[in-house]
Amino acid sequence: MLEAPRWRRLTLAIAQIYRPHVLAIGLAAAQPAWAQDPAAPTDPVSGPADNPYLYLDWLPAWQLPAEMRAGLPPACSGAFLPPPRNYRDAHLRPDEASLRATADASQWLDDGSAQLRGNVHITQGYRQLFADQVDVEPGDNTAYLRGAIEIREPNLLVRGRAAEIHTDSRAAKIEDATYVIHDEFIHGSATYASREASGELNLVGGSYTRCEPGHVVWQINGGEINIDNVERQGVARNVRLEILDVPVFYFPYLRFPVGSARLSGLLFPSVSNSDENGWDVAIPYYWNIAPQMDATIVPRYIQYRGTGAEVEVRHLSPWFNTEIRAAGLPNDKGGDDEDARKLIDRGFPEELVLPAKGEDRWLANVEQQGSSGGAWFTKIDYTKVSDPDYFRDLDTANLSVSAETALSQAASFGLLGRHWRASLRLQEYQQLVKDRFDTYSQLPRLDVDGNYRWGDWALSLDHQLTSFDHDDTQTIRFIADPLDPDSVRTASRNFITADRARLDYEFGWERQWLWGYFTPGVALRYLSYQLDDQFLRPESSSSPEASAAQLTLDTGLFFERDGRAWNFDYIQTLEPRLFALVSSDADQQDFNNIAIMPRDGGDDLLFDTSLFTFSYDQLFRDSRFNGNDRIDDADRVALGLTTRFIDPVSGRDLLAASVGQVFYGEDVQIGLREPILDQPRSEFAARLESRPLQSLRISSELIYDDKDTELNRGNVTLRYLDEDLRLFNFSYRYLRQDEDFEITGNPADQPVRQVDASMVLPIGGGTSLLARANYDVTFERELEYLAGVEYDSCCYQARLAWRRTLDNDLADVLTPEELEYEEGIYLDFQLKGLAGLGTTVTRMLTEGIPNFEQREMLRQ
Repeated sequence: MLEAPRWRRLTLAIAQIYRPHVLAIGLAAAQPAWAQDPAAPTDPVSGPADNPYLYLDWLPAWQLPAEMRAGLPPACSGAFLPPPRNYRDAHLRPDEASLRATADASQWLDDGSAQLRGNVHITQGYRQLFADQVDVEPGDNTAYLRGAIEIREPNLLVRGRAAEIHTDSRAAKIEDATYVIHDEFIHGSATYASREASGELNLVGGSYTRCEPGHVVWQINGGEINIDNVERQGVARNVRLEILDVPVFYFPYLRFPVGSARLSGLLFPSVSNSDENGWDVAIPYYWNIAPQMDATIVPRYIQYRGTGAEVEVRHLSPWFNTEIRAAGLPNDKGGDDEDARKLIDRGFPEELVLPAKGEDRWLANVEQQGSSGGAWFTKIDYTKVSDPDYFRDLDTANLSVSAETALSQAASFGLLGRHWRASLRLQEYQQLVKDRFDTYSQLPRLDVDGNYRWGDWALSLDHQLTSFDHDDTQTIRFIADPLDPDSVRTASRNFITADRARLDYEFGWERQWLWGYFTPGVALRYLSYQLDDQFLRPESSSSPEASAAQLTLDTGLFFERDGRAWNFDYIQTLEPRLFALVSSDADQQDFNNIAIMPRDGGDDLLFDTSLFTFSYDQLFRDSRFNGNDRIDDADRVALGLTTRFIDPVSGRDLLAASVGQVFYGEDVQIGLREPILDQPRSEFAARLESRPLQSLRISSELIYDDKDTELNRGNVTLRYLDEDLRLFNFSYRYLRQDEDFEITGNPADQPVRQVDASMVLPIGGGTSLLARANYDVTFERELEYLAGVEYDSCCYQARLAWRRTLDNDLADVLTPEELEYEEGIYLDFQLKGLAGLGTTVTRMLTEGIPNFEQREMLRQ
């Protein structure tokens, strides 16, 4: 250390001459906490002396502060932690602070230069510089550093053998450099590195990785790498991606984000292979158009189908949030489907077996939400594809668009007031199930709803006017017998359209206490139609209507007691519930058996209505119908009873059991398609839920027909997910069909019995086993088997899976016995912080294993 008087003179001199110029980056040098702790472990394997990456500020997890260790992803064994800045002016910007220096020895030369020797430490605000030797040349505003060079500033560490710092431009050049960007988990090395005045770090012959030190699986290497830690982006030229030191890709030019920042450039390709489509390669390009707008453009090549593209554009404004997606594949080659070839060889027409061959395939999707913050709102949810088989044949490579049975094409606009809400909605559907063509469009639907509340009193006034539209006639072509090429048939059907008006006025009183609640109400309901008479027979009314007045009562009590069993405290509740509905008669006979030409028999006015699936919760609804084509006028009383055993500490239900049944006042009620006769009571509903552990949920529901003394429907489900990312699922589902299989011989009339089990089991070292089995007990065949392995580290994640599934592509033209199985092996490989190769396995696991997405969130 310099003598005190001499050091003061040197500090002042450097501050006066170089304060505007000298670049010193960093944080004060300090030992980590474990090095100052006399109680720190000294084991030669885990002790401080055996941390070879301490020079990179790398600390294993057990040495990190508790709050940082708690936020560390499970796959990471440590983190980069810079030492604290505990020196003077460390909180100031460099241009606001004086330059200070210490050294073992110093010397001023006659030409005005300064020499600092031994343990040189220079600070200026939050920037720091360490070196063995420093020579300051005032003539060319340059400082030359040699020895163990260390340059620091917040979130950045650069080390090297020699450095040259230009004090006027604040730029630095370092030889044999290593660097760390702490917050982004980035580190690497370079033959030559430069730190520009703008904050950019340029590397020549350098490397870039986000792997843990000592476990570098992938890195970008060679050429030139530019890292802009201010703009949060990186640019690499003439570099290669190396995995386990083996070059796998060469990039003449590559842009990548530093952290989670948005950045234009090529993303890693998505590659998959299947029997039907062959190799499927998509190469996304991300375009950061503006802070409020971006786009992703994805050229796509499918071996057995052709070349196409996908595009996604996102825009955010103060009033609207818009996402537009589109995809196209011109002149589809038809794929390589072995089952389809067999049907064509039998003599079936190719245009029926492969209807998309030679066609242009496309997808369009628009999602928009708009709002002024209270006065109005808009919403668009529009998806349409060229044909019902689009998702089954092509899926999407990069777009978050999917569907199972139908696509929605809807747009709505609404006005909001204090007590009133008005909305106008246009709604169409595109069915993806080929034998479903009875879905009506709503063009338009107008809702005007009022809502008033005075203390415990409430009044709702709901008005709905809907115009249902449909193609007058639809024709389908189908194969009646998969074994007979001459069995191709054509069928057509006529449809009627209508305007429907629905009014629901409800007035009620709701009062709640700690011991129970009491909610009586009165309602007036009105329903009418104006039918298009193009296909309507004269004997059917073109303007049927119905109305009813209803009284409802929903009330329940809460009884509670403390209990103790097996040295465990609990709270038990007993919760009886009663729901009653009394309705005047709503004559709805005209809604059934509407005569439509030229068919014999009748049809029903069903435009948007179906029955709710009966369950325990259904006991206490004021209608059995999902939709507005019927008024539920059946007098009834529903009784339910629930008991709970509650953990007084956590508040979770250790066990909750509920039972209930509906009792009808009349034998004749309005049904969905025809009056229901002789049904004095509903099925018996029971539900069981248990959460004995925070990570375990068990549930079961049974629907029992006490008249026929048979179980109509039942299920049991187990879900387990703990903090160690162990996941287990089991479910069994039973459904008794209406017909007797022994009489009809139709396989579709057999009871449904299916088992679904899945798991994700960590076995140590970042490795987990993946499995799923979905088995049909009735037909004694597997629906889907999946087995795989996952390896997850702080650096990369790999998932390898084998999948065997029933191929349903031709389920509408083949018998169940002729359906074959499709097998495949799939690989997802994600380089954390850079890109991923493939998403097929991840999508299969997310869709097939319950709680898998929640598990992914826990690992973050």
